[in-house]
Amino acid sequence: LFRLDKTVDEAAFGVMKELEVDSAVACTSCYGAGTAPGARSTICETCRGAGEVAQVQRSFLGEIRTLRPCAACKGYGTVIADPCRDCAGEGRVRTHKTLKVAIPPGVDNGTRVHLAEQGEVGVGAGPAGDLYVEIRVEKHELFTRQGNELHCIVTLPMTAAALGTKLTLPTLESDLE
Repeated sequence: LFRLDKTVDEAAFGVMKELEVDSAVACTSCYGAGTAPGARSTICETCRGAGEVAQVQRSFLGEIRTLRPCAACKGYGTVIADPCRDCAGEGRVRTHKTLKVAIPPGVDNGTRVHLAEQGEVGVGAGPAGDLYVEIRVEKHELFTRQGNELHCIVTLPMTAAALGTKLTLPTLESDLE
């Protein structure tokens, strides 16, 4: 989840923005395997590759069997004896990337824009997750939003209201007469 502040103008008309995101990407040294060049991972001897171990406890109700992740392989089922030096065996590294996001017109506070497969890759270079951009609209000095409408207060003297007058009204695009 990435939060993005927008002005009322940008929220009303939409805008294309570039985001600098700190994210995890697949390691280019080991291609997500987590092993050093030429090394291989081995099947965990503790869980025999299952990634979990069973624990049996006896109680007055009988045996209670619980499964928990293997402590030796951290639930992966394999052990890396010689991990990659760039990613420390994780298969992914942190980096900055630039994304372009189209903010649609009419967004409001809390609106989330969905960017499919633009999030972080999983451990072992698993598929990339989705990134959500949450919009926060900044307060405007003249306008307040009520639903899909923008409101502003215009002050005018009683004499002008009684006799009629011409006003220049502020808008987001330009002044309207």
